[in-house]
Amino acid sequence: MGKRKKATKPQAAKKVQPLDVVFKCLFCKHEKAVNCKIADGQANLECKVCGQRFSCRTNSLTAPIDVYSEWIDATEEVNS
Repeated sequence: MGKRKKATKPQAAKKVQPLDVVFKCLFCKHEKAVNCKIADGQANLECKVCGQRFSCRTNSLTAPIDVYSEWIDATEEVNS
């Protein structure tokens, strides 16, 4: 007689954590103060505390973290 086959349980799907939409302000250094909104091919970042703003053009693949990274790059370019 053969052995019984071990029943394998299906693995649970890993939960994907959503990317942040609220970031740290580069100018006033407050955590979770910069809100990112993407609409109609235009992305807007605005700090709730100091009022600093940034906007750029986007495409369908652009995520809020990409806009924040562009803001960091633009700020470093101006400062150098």
